Amino acid sequence: MATFADVRTTLGQLVQGRDIPRMKITHGGDAFSWDTAEELRKAVAVIFGTTYQLIDPALVGNGRADETYLVQVLMGPIEDQDIPRMPFRGPFASADQIKVIRDWINDGARDDGVT
Repeated sequence: MATFADVRTTLGQLVQGRDIPRMKITHGGDAFSWDTAEELRKAVAVIFGTTYQLIDPALVGNGRADETYLVQVLMGPIEDQDIPRMPFRGPFASADQIKVIRDWINDGARDDGVT
């Protein structure tokens, strides 16, 4: 079972070396965060002027993680919305990294230590 610590580490690896404050400003300010599991569950991203909820609560804990915007944009591109695969220009998530995020969402997107 993937933990939030695993997810946070994975997302950190994907944006390593990037200007995080600038990235937050570009993608929605304080609403674009994954410092805690709660923040990630509530996170939104603004892409090309449109706001997307990264993890729709209706898709958590029921095997529907692949339908979340977070997983879709990491697997990307989302061609019908003309959105490139993220992080923009890579490095892109490996299948194993996406599995960590998918498993965490499918298992309920819980805080570590909460059952």
